[in-house]
Amino acid sequence: MSLTIAPTTAPTTTAPPDWVLAAPFRAHVTHLMAAAQVPWPVVAYQAGVPLATLRTLLFGRKGKPRQKIARQAAARLIELRPEDLAWMRLAQVGAGAAGTRIRLLRGHGLGWDRIADFLSLSRTDCQAIARGERTSCSAMVDILAQSACEDLDLHPWEERAAMDWED
Repeated sequence: MSLTIAPTTAPTTTAPPDWVLAAPFRAHVTHLMAAAQVPWPVVAYQAGVPLATLRTLLFGRKGKPRQKIARQAAARLIELRPEDLAWMRLAQVGAGAAGTRIRLLRGHGLGWDRIADFLSLSRTDCQAIARGERTSCSAMVDILAQSACEDLDLHPWEERAAMDWED
């Protein structure tokens, strides 16, 4: 009697890849922005995706489009619908934090027109928020002011916030 031992293989379980193709998610984000009429930092904020991730998804890196995106970021983006974003243009929040961030951006050397344009505000409204003359602003403006400071690695508690920011 001969004993033959058949080779055994361990059952394999294949985990889903950590990365997925970026193109469908780029198209989805572009659709969200157009349908909800919000800029890309608002999409990043609402999805809980880092600004850098969404920036490179939309605009590429070093002139090359991003080919893949992390599965977790993709899942967060695909869950968003235009109605999850559109309300942010209308909902009013306290303008204190946005005012502090606008002053910080001014202290960093950004011009009123550039800040106002990024925040989708008139220069007058931007200045009024910075001076504390407006007590509320849209949630979108608040998020955009936050994302501008994050992008420049500026923090409201830094000394620069106290610099001369008016012109």
